[in-house]
Amino acid sequence: MSDIDYLAFRRLDLNLLVAFDALLSEGGVSRAAARLCIGQPAMSHALSRLRELFKDDILYREGGAMQPTARALALAPRIRQLLGEVQAVALADAEFDPATVQGNFRLALNDPLEALLLPGLVARLRAKAPGLSLSVRPIPASRQLEHLDQGNIRLAVGHFPSVRDVHEAQLLYRSGFCCVYNPALLAMPSPIRLADLMRYPHIHTSYTGDEPGLIDQVLHKAGLKRHVVAQAASPLAIPFVVKQSPLLAVVPDLVARLFAAHADLAIETLAVDGLDLPISRVMHRRDRSDPLTRFVAEQVESAALALFASAA
Repeated sequence: MSDIDYLAFRRLDLNLLVAFDALLSEGGVSRAAARLCIGQPAMSHALSRLRELFKDDILYREGGAMQPTARALALAPRIRQLLGEVQAVALADAEFDPATVQGNFRLALNDPLEALLLPGLVARLRAKAPGLSLSVRPIPASRQLEHLDQGNIRLAVGHFPSVRDVHEAQLLYRSGFCCVYNPALLAMPSPIRLADLMRYPHIHTSYTGDEPGLIDQVLHKAGLKRHVVAQAASPLAIPFVVKQSPLLAVVPDLVARLFAAHADLAIETLAVDGLDLPISRVMHRRDRSDPLTRFVAEQVESAALALFASAA
């Protein structure tokens, strides 16, 4: 394809092509002006500019009617096609129909969020976009933004202590924390305070890999340090461990929701100022205007709203 003459485009007002199409369709200045909701003088001015642009009369009067010139008739289908293509590009989002989407969408969720969010998210996507398949990528939380930047995924959902300017983050939920333990093996007071956490060894899991967890940072500020004797790769292992060992686990309340079936465990709220875990949905700036990414992001937010409303 030949190069675009950008300087020539600077001299061209594309609205003139809209006026051309209206003039040819309506066959007169007055009707074309009414169709475009502008005044007749403005439409007459547009016709004058079109005549100058194309070096042709475009419309001429014959008897009591305006007639198109041969050049105008030759240009009309090409300009109509061009306007249709411009409209399709400019209004792509408005024409997006999730029911007709085909393909695969990749995102990242950590273990507990996958177990919590995926049921509602899949149900929404099956109802609204049955041709879309969803792939949750097994990416460590500490590397999810890196994979988002590389285009390996299009959404990431989790706890991200910091994001960059190229990321758009939407807060979904602020999770408090709970203590999980087996009351047959441990005796904990109620309510549980920070100092009480020092009485027993802990099992720990982190959203950010091997770095100290949020609870460790809060304890450090209070001059305390807990004794961690086990670190699990996934928080989903915690209830099975504490059932058999006199260990204490401090987990976000959204994770503790997954332990509800373990009726023999105690799940106690740990009310400490500044101890909460923001959960966000993050997309890359390059996908901000992509209608499919926006659609899936909206379904994630809707599923999260329904899920976390009862936990708030």
